[in-house]
Parts: sequence; C-alpha cells; structure tokens
Amino acid sequence: MQRHLIKRLESIRNLPTLPAVIENLGTALQDPEVDAGQIAAIIEDDPAITARIMKVVNSSMYLGVDETVSLRPAIVRLGFRAVSNIAMSAAVFSTFAPNRRSALDRAGFWRHCIAAGIAAEVLCNSIPQFARVHIAADVLHVCGLLHDMGKIVFEQHFHDQFSEAIEISKKEGICLSVAEHRVMGVDHCQAGAWLARKWNLAHSLISVIRWHHDPSMAEERYRDLVRICGLSDRVVNAGGLGQGGNYRMNQAPEIEEEIDLDPEDLVKMIHLIETRAAQSPLLDVLGA
Repeated sequence: MQRHLIKRLESIRNLPTLPAVIENLGTALQDPEVDAGQIAAIIEDDPAITARIMKVVNSSMYLGVDETVSLRPAIVRLGFRAVSNIAMSAAVFSTFAPNRRSALDRAGFWRHCIAAGIAAEVLCNSIPQFARVHIAADVLHVCGLLHDMGKIVFEQHFHDQFSEAIEISKKEGICLSVAEHRVMGVDHCQAGAWLARKWNLAHSLISVIRWHHDPSMAEERYRDLVRICGLSDRVVNAGGLGQGGNYRMNQAPEIEEEIDLDPEDLVKMIHLIETRAAQSPLLDVLGA
C-alpha cells in the first residue's frame, strides 16, 4: 500500500478490535474433531454474540417444533460454519456505531451486504462458467457479506470526506471507489483490507475485500472467489438491493455480457437473490 495510506490509517485512534472469541472460534474450527460442546464453550464467553446466534436459530428460517433455549443444540441445528459466519458478521458490524450524521443508510448498507453474500452463492451455483469452481457456500457467503467492510472504517473515522465521496458518486453516477480516490486518495477496498489484516482475518477474505473491484489483480488462488464476489456486488447494485453508497449508473448490460445472460435471466437471478435476502435471519440480527 502507499505510504500516505498507511500513515493515514495508522493515525486512527481507538481502533476497534474483534472479540477474542472470533480468533478462538477460528482456531477451534480448524480441528476436524471439534464438537458442538467445545464451540459452545467458546461462544458463551461473549453474551452479545450468543444472543445473536440464539436469535437466528429461533427465527422462522431455522425454528423447529420447539424453541431452542440453549447454545449447544443451537450450534448443532445451525452448523459450525453458519455459527462462525454469524459471529464474525455480528462482531465486524458492531464496530459500526450509530451516528446521527451517518453518510450511509445503515439499514440499506446491511441489506446490501446480506444480499451480496447470498448473491455470491447464487452466482457460483447458477452460472455455467463457474461450474468448475468449487468454493464452500459458507466461504462465499461470509466473503460477500464482508466485502465492503472498508466503508465502516471511512464512516467511523473519515466521515466528512466519505460523505463527500458518496455525494460525488450520486451526482456523477460514478463508482464510489473512484470518488473516494478523488477525495481521499484511497478507497474502501484498501482501507478494508488494511483492517482485515490488523484483525488477522483469512487471506481469502482479505483478497476479496481488497480486489473485489479489480479481480484480475488478486492472487491467482483466490481469483475465482474474488471475481464471484465482485460480480455479486455489481449484481446487487444493479438490482437495487440495499444501498452501499455506490451510485454508479446501470451496470446490467456489462453484467449480462460478462456472464452471458440475457436481460430476462438477470432479472430472474436478481429476484431470487432478493427473495432469499428478504428471508435472511441476519436482517433482524443486524437491524436491517
């Protein structure tokens, strides 16, 4: 990264940290012998994350015959990776403190992120040219969900300049990252990747955050994942699903050309993503 970017980001005071439970959870999930009891013991150390997981498992999407009242059966019902994604998302997004002068529509931003996570799975499973790509659904989902976390850094620590960049994107119909470079000399992709490294997040996720607007620059082993997540971001924007602060003009024609879809098929895909996003229990958990 450019020296002036490092200097600017390193100057941030009171930078939030992820709860220790996230690192401990990531370590535990690398053990193929880990069980639900061990995962529960880790998560129970963080009441806020525990509450969010219980909220999801008792949502209409997962609720069984009886309400789940304790963490261990909740983890069994949801699955380890789903629990990890909920915990990670809740921890990252909790750093986005309420701000009456918010540059972003907070609920719109959450909906954009949730839809992008779902879109990554839909694209990987629906587009013939991605048929050879074997990426776990939970990886696609969390990468799509957190691809724009750099905007949280800008919203919290460079609010006025970020607001100006959003206004430029809106007035001129240009990509937000271009407007950010014009105003600040850096964009949310760089800022997000910097924070993800600080938090020791997965290299695949860091690559998605950094290069989702320019997949050709990503490390080869992550390039398919980055391309899918970058495309999911554009599909969600084209469908008007949530609002991530990017007001670039209609991208549908270039999307249709890139993935060899006709307009009707793209509309159907967007409708599918919208339907699944509307049913996501994360909407309630994140306050979207």
